[in-house]
Amino acid sequence: MSRTVPVTAAARKRGISIRCSVKIRRSLVLTLCMLSPLLHAAQEPTASNWVTYLSFEVPGALGTFPMSINVSMAVTGYYYVSSKVTRGFVRDAEGAITTFDVSSGVWTEPESINADGEIAGFYEVAPGVPHGFFRYADGRIITFDPPANLPTGPQALPVSINAFGEVAGNDPDVDGPSNGFTRSLAGQFTTFDYAQGALYPTVVTGLNDSGTVVGYFAVDSNISSFTRNPDGVSTEFVVPVDVANNGILKTAAQSINEDGVIGGWYFALTSRQPGVISTTGGFVRSPQGIFTLFSPPGTIVTAPGLDFIGGTLSVPHRLSINQEGSIAGSYTDAEGAQHGFVRNPYGTITSFDPPRGGQTTATCINDNGVIAGSYFYTWNTQIPQGFLRLPKP
Repeated sequence: MSRTVPVTAAARKRGISIRCSVKIRRSLVLTLCMLSPLLHAAQEPTASNWVTYLSFEVPGALGTFPMSINVSMAVTGYYYVSSKVTRGFVRDAEGAITTFDVSSGVWTEPESINADGEIAGFYEVAPGVPHGFFRYADGRIITFDPPANLPTGPQALPVSINAFGEVAGNDPDVDGPSNGFTRSLAGQFTTFDYAQGALYPTVVTGLNDSGTVVGYFAVDSNISSFTRNPDGVSTEFVVPVDVANNGILKTAAQSINEDGVIGGWYFALTSRQPGVISTTGGFVRSPQGIFTLFSPPGTIVTAPGLDFIGGTLSVPHRLSINQEGSIAGSYTDAEGAQHGFVRNPYGTITSFDPPRGGQTTATCINDNGVIAGSYFYTWNTQIPQGFLRLPKP
């Protein structure tokens, strides 16, 4: 089912009141709670000569959540129909919004859109049992799952689609570890995992046009990251932070660009003794394996992730990197307010919120530096809407 709704300039200007019910998946949130020093930061003024903002919402929705933007300015994401039902949407560069659902499911959540307008995501007919979908640019939708290897039957949580229609994602299991998969445009699946035991998940977070998959996996209380090339050759890595023998180190790769540059977050605890101060921040990893660590002026917002005994994964990444190496994400300040940030390739970090907005979540950045996400307008702090942050030429 789909319909196209034009978004008028007047509607964009005044904003349409919408109400949100916060989605809580069956998973633990990997929370990082240490403020790190900021080396290069700038607070963007509300009225900026360098950027402009555009707010939008799906008419009649109870919450609008952009998830991915392509270079042509097409945005996809999901919106609430009720507190327990979501549908997908696509917003084109002119502002027209097309809504859709998959198999009349209770949950439809697009995750990624490529340059041709093809979309990958997941849907649920039965709550808690996700399946994958591929939506062509003309609106046709096919559904899929990797080969069944779960007691509960086949499941799929796609997270990324590349320019060639290849999809990468996760094969979850509520009673055990998740596995990663790729699906070719022709429908051929490859599954893999990096688990070090029956209870530890492998989490795919990104895919580039070369077919390289990036993600992370759990080893006891630690997390390591990986890249996996199309030929199956893998590289595992952690940030170069010494936590000694009794510390904890979590390295979560989040996104990869065409050149193989990876953005992600890390958490380091040098000792498990009470009162020990932890360190958290972001990282950039070059194709040669060189790391650059950075910190926004607060705690990086990390994704809801699989707990270490399984569970459903949604939105597996919260940092997005584009082709030039700019990284977009969100952080929480000392007062608990959430803001967006963008780090350019030279290391400068800029904090931002849409004008008269707050609780900003930046979910994606395209190769032109346009960032999409959601935020709350000040006159209605319980209602999220979508935004675009556009750098001026």
